[in-house]
Amino acid sequence: MSHCSSRRADHRAGRLLAGGALAVLIGGLTMAPGLAAPAQAAAPYSQDFSTAAGPAAAPDGWTVESANTTGMRAGWAGWTFHTTDEVIDEFGGGGDRSAFDLAEGIAAVVHSDTNRPESGVFDSTLWAPEYALDGADAVSVRFASHYKQGQAPQNAKLVVRFDAAEAQPVANFDSHRLNESAHYTVDVPAGATTAQFGWSYLQSSNNWFWMIDNVEIAESAPAVVTPEITSPRKPVVAPGATTSVSLGGLRAGQQVVARLGEGEATVEVPGVPAAAADGTVAFDVAIPADQVPATLPLTLTGEGIEPTSLTVTVLNDPGEAANTTEPQLWWDGFDGTAEGWAVDGAWEFMTRAEAVDAYGLDRRHTFTRASGEIAVAETAAGAFDGTLASAPAAVTEGDDLELRFDSHFRVRGGGEHIGTVTVEFDEGEAIELRRMTDEEESAQPRLSFTVPEGATTARVVFDYAAPAAAGSWMIDDVKFVRPLAPLADGAAPEAIVDVFSDVQGANGKLQNQVLPGFRNLPGGRADVLISNGDLTSNGTPAQYDAYFNAYDAGGGPDYGTRISTIGNHEFYGYDGAAAYIERFLDRTGMRDLGVAGSGSPNRGLWGETVVDGRLPVLWIGSESHEYHGGSGPFVEIWDEQYNWLRDRLDHYRETNTPVLLSVHHVFENSVSGSYANLYKREFGDDQERIERLLAGNPNVTVMSSHTHWNPELNDWSVEQRFVPTTEQAPTIINTAAVTTQYGPSGDWGEAGVGGADPAGMRVALYEDRLRATVYGFDAEAQPTEIKSIDIALPTSEPTDPGEGGADANGADADGTGADADAEVGADADANGAESGATASGGGTANGADAAAAGGAAGAGASSAGGGATAANGGGGLAMTGAAAPGVLAAAAVALIAAGAAITMRRRSASARPRP
Repeated sequence: MSHCSSRRADHRAGRLLAGGALAVLIGGLTMAPGLAAPAQAAAPYSQDFSTAAGPAAAPDGWTVESANTTGMRAGWAGWTFHTTDEVIDEFGGGGDRSAFDLAEGIAAVVHSDTNRPESGVFDSTLWAPEYALDGADAVSVRFASHYKQGQAPQNAKLVVRFDAAEAQPVANFDSHRLNESAHYTVDVPAGATTAQFGWSYLQSSNNWFWMIDNVEIAESAPAVVTPEITSPRKPVVAPGATTSVSLGGLRAGQQVVARLGEGEATVEVPGVPAAAADGTVAFDVAIPADQVPATLPLTLTGEGIEPTSLTVTVLNDPGEAANTTEPQLWWDGFDGTAEGWAVDGAWEFMTRAEAVDAYGLDRRHTFTRASGEIAVAETAAGAFDGTLASAPAAVTEGDDLELRFDSHFRVRGGGEHIGTVTVEFDEGEAIELRRMTDEEESAQPRLSFTVPEGATTARVVFDYAAPAAAGSWMIDDVKFVRPLAPLADGAAPEAIVDVFSDVQGANGKLQNQVLPGFRNLPGGRADVLISNGDLTSNGTPAQYDAYFNAYDAGGGPDYGTRISTIGNHEFYGYDGAAAYIERFLDRTGMRDLGVAGSGSPNRGLWGETVVDGRLPVLWIGSESHEYHGGSGPFVEIWDEQYNWLRDRLDHYRETNTPVLLSVHHVFENSVSGSYANLYKREFGDDQERIERLLAGNPNVTVMSSHTHWNPELNDWSVEQRFVPTTEQAPTIINTAAVTTQYGPSGDWGEAGVGGADPAGMRVALYEDRLRATVYGFDAEAQPTEIKSIDIALPTSEPTDPGEGGADANGADADGTGADADAEVGADADANGAESGATASGGGTANGADAAAAGGAAGAGASSAGGGATAANGGGGLAMTGAAAPGVLAAAAVALIAAGAAITMRRRSASARPRP
């Protein structure tokens, strides 16, 4: 590496600008020009910055335009000129400053880290001299570049302008691109005589840096064009429907050839037009009606076009409502049904976004439970007095029901502010279920009532009266359900899972409060422990050491199965996504729990276990994230992982099985705090297809983390309708955090919650429900229940009044004649041999493979050294903990029928190598 400590030419005397020109302020921009130079000849132009006379003295013909640099370090305001040794002397060698090996002597440098203006953000653009063109079709620029991305809104780009016209972007620099040789070719507009390249570093304050050296500019032949995909990169479309694709960055008249599918199934997309004058093109892709759900590559080629592809995700629309242990008798979400409501007064129907546009923020946008159309009573324009009444819904006399609805009740100003909820019956009786006067954001009231004798229909009436500017009431997803009966005293769960998340260095709380706190819960330790992401702050080896020291000392290894999901903080550094994923998988042992047969280097970021033969637990994780200051998107799900998730959810939906899905990241506008800009589109290009997949699987309970928001809030758990017209929806639960917890501050902000104990969650499966309970654990590791939610289980048949809930697999749940504490792995393999321990740091992979042959389910297991991995049998499914033989057999039959192989593990198995 060359770090020249002296300049090639000593032009420092007097620290004048090149050619003796003085810096001048023009239009708010500080101009630091070199000598005015004539346009360059058509011969190639090069610049190594050796002629820069000083930090603020650009070489001849080069200029620097900067804004708002007052207060920055002398000689380092905007683009300046320094050797790499001078950069290191001024700012230190850390943070990759010393890694610019391609630089020789003086380089052009803009350095923002610890170098900010007095207030706000600064802009700085370094302009090369105008380069004379001699009829070429294109012009190219090469340069050595060393760029480190800062936190939003900082951004950087290479730009070009022709004949001094408006600059146009050539390339965005929006992630770390260290010590690289950059090369770009730009088409020359007809008649243009000069081209001028610029390096723009914008909206920065205390971020990182950009350094360039050895610039070469020359005429060239037109480059192969890479189409810019301006429509969604992973569009979702149903069989028999179409999706639109939009492209930019093409040459006028260029013809794109689009092919859908791969191998022999590839078909050319008809009707793709040539690119318009502005280089754009749009076309539709039709999906055959008989296309099964799949991820189909759409490949884009053509003459002079770099082959590019996107993924078309084919997914069936959500199906009809399913039976559950808590029958839903009637539901209305206002989407396409608003005309069925009787309105007296100024009730309106609109989306949450439309309500914000009409009336402003003031926490209207925090109604995260809402989806699609909602009912709104608003006092912003004046006093309100009106009622909203549903159409009659059929009920049965004597039935004990519950009215549930999503509610956002805002109280502002003074005066009487009242909302009432009444249910009216056709036999004349009316029951006021609730009278509301206090603020209650994003809640789901659950109001019990008994249908009177003789009643056959009931309707819901919402009445709201308030003076002007006193607040508002927003309502969505109104329904009657036949609720679960209270859980019987002494009811024993069939499976238990403990969950914590977001440790981020709070290792003492994990060791001394959370893990021993789980042990102090009724029933003792669970069968499975999930660490749902952000185990560390920055994913360094030392931080993993500290985390696992606390984890082990707190009793983590005592759990039979231990799962870790990857969070955003596991990527927080500059080693690159692949290195961070490899470190996470190595340190957590999650490869051993990954899907068997997967050839992905990311195997283990997703997978599955079945707890006590009864409760499937799935987890997913991001396969790439390049840290750029802590902002998202954070998640990238590759097709192999997505297809696996789709197939497993399809299987469990079809077999009426409840599923726990663990993922660190949060879906926007779901649980507490997810309305904030920080949490928008965390899943990036995968957002739509993951949400659409979940929309069709209401048997799924998602455990998401990341926000750290306090679980005492009303939207700690929500039923989230990703497709607003679906009658049923998956449940999403916020796992809170071991480290600092947060709550709302103003419209968009968040603030730490003082004195909050670290939190953890227990999910227990009972015969008719999942119960998720979040606890705080005090300094003595004693648990305090904060909130709980009961989630109905899917069933194959309707549940009549007075019936108990069916078990999740439709099997006899009592495990006749079985010892419920028997360990699955102890004597489950077909040869009577002990099944293998989870292979991770000393265990062997002996597992049991189950297979279906000839249409009949038959199980065979290897007794020693068998072919399945210890974590997952041939189909990537693991079964853990204790199960009665009858239950295990029922679960196994269902899983074998789906083509899944089962591995049964002993509770003593390890899921992680010792650090």
